[in-house]
Amino acid sequence: MLDVADAALRAAVADAVREARRRSAEAVAWMRVALRAAILLVYLPGWHGTAAWHAAALRVSAAYLAVAVGVLVLLRRRWRWEAVALAAAAVDLAFVAVGSWRVVALAGGDLALAIAAGAGNGMMLMVILFAAVALPPAPAAALSVIAIANQMALAAHSGVSWRLVLLVGLILSAAAIVAIRNTLRATALGARLAAESYTASLCRAHGEALARANAEALAQRDEVITAHRQARDLVRLMVHDLKNPLAALLQYLRLAEVELRGQPDAAQVREDLAQAEGEGQRLAEMIGDLLAISRLETGPARLAADPVAIEDLLQAVARSCAAHARERGVTISVRGGDDLVVRLDRDLSRRLLENLVANALRHCRTGDRIELAGEADGEGVRLAVRNSGPPVPPAIRAHLFEKFAPGEAREWTSAGLGLYLCRLVAEAHGGGVALVDTPGWTVSFEARLAPARTGGEAAPRAAAVAPERRPG
Repeated sequence: MLDVADAALRAAVADAVREARRRSAEAVAWMRVALRAAILLVYLPGWHGTAAWHAAALRVSAAYLAVAVGVLVLLRRRWRWEAVALAAAAVDLAFVAVGSWRVVALAGGDLALAIAAGAGNGMMLMVILFAAVALPPAPAAALSVIAIANQMALAAHSGVSWRLVLLVGLILSAAAIVAIRNTLRATALGARLAAESYTASLCRAHGEALARANAEALAQRDEVITAHRQARDLVRLMVHDLKNPLAALLQYLRLAEVELRGQPDAAQVREDLAQAEGEGQRLAEMIGDLLAISRLETGPARLAADPVAIEDLLQAVARSCAAHARERGVTISVRGGDDLVVRLDRDLSRRLLENLVANALRHCRTGDRIELAGEADGEGVRLAVRNSGPPVPPAIRAHLFEKFAPGEAREWTSAGLGLYLCRLVAEAHGGGVALVDTPGWTVSFEARLAPARTGGEAAPRAAAVAPERRPG
């Protein structure tokens, strides 16, 4: 991409330099026409005598004027203008050189010879300036060398001293050097201006493209925000619409189970009803998780700042999960949290612990143990749920706290929502949650919760705590 831009810049600069030279060649062509027209007037009848050489000079000047006009037309039409400009400069050199030698040959006296030589030098100087302005440095220098050599030879042929010959050469050489040098500087300036103009055009184009991209990004962002808002509203509507019929379904299941308790032959039916009620309760918990997730994902969460006794919180969660634990043959115990009171959002903190315990119960086997623990962590609290069940496979550890975790991780995260909700609750409290290595336990989840701020302001969010090793 950079090579393409560099090549384009070089091409733009080269085009600008060529265009500048073409315009210079056109300006020289106008000067050539004006000069030839003025000289033609000099040789018109009535301006000079009627000598035969006047008529020859008139014809030559008319022919040269016609050539000059043709060169101007070709340059303005841009027809092979570089070759035309070079050919015109060569014709100028040849015409002045031949004319100078012819005039010197026809001059009679020394005064006339000096005047003729001086006029020839002046015309040759004009040719050099024309070549330097209209041509690239190399052909301009070549024509200048030829012109200087011709004038020095003409001066030597005229019989003047060698000092005068050298003086003619030095004057014409200095004029050629200055003219070519100034032309090179003007060309470099034009190239720099062309490069700056091209760079500015690229910057403008880049700015316009960036503005369009930003506008498209903003439009896409607005579309995503609108789609996200619509999806969130749809989830809330569906969840609210599901809660009532699900509650009614669970109530009917309980009533049916109560009515069948006195019938000995309905044991299998009661077991099926209990299983259905358990699945319905799990669905109700998932609906509650969806509501909580929707609330926490909306923006900075407004947490309740309740003074929560950590031991009471742990005991309440243990009692709510005791029945399910007995069915699974799992023992739940509570450790720590004595006399520890922290301002937390009570409902969300309890939801976090219940999800961690429910996640443990899904994987624990008969005879396994679950422990709920709490301890001070600075101004906040560290809550832990540990169990002795099967360890979490290493391959899914990185996906445990993702929403709708993929593959096998989904079985460890309550359909991809339970541990994700735990992460949101911990982050809303300014902390994090992680799977850590704790001696004596195969699985240990720990959450750090900072005190909830008053006035409805959420605690700053933090990333999930990195896995670490905790003492037993």
